[in-house]
Amino acid sequence: MSNAKKSIVVGAHFEAFIDEQINSGRFNNASEVVRAGLRLLERDEMKLAELRRLIAEGDRQIANGDYVEFSTGDDLTAYIVERAKTRK
Repeated sequence: MSNAKKSIVVGAHFEAFIDEQINSGRFNNASEVVRAGLRLLERDEMKLAELRRLIAEGDRQIANGDYVEFSTGDDLTAYIVERAKTRK
């Protein structure tokens, strides 16, 4: 892993935000703030990739006819409750 220094321009808004985070004592320097932000971005990207995978899986299931239809919201609720009971 490289520790090469990078120079970035974040603009006045984020510069003030970084300063607030450092002044609050939560972070020691701008690098820590940026790393925390990058960790959150990475986590969000992983969640997004998983959601996209699940959507694609659902689309495949629908295309293959692997789904359940419900006449009413109550029928759907009953189905969900029954599935929850069997998962315990």
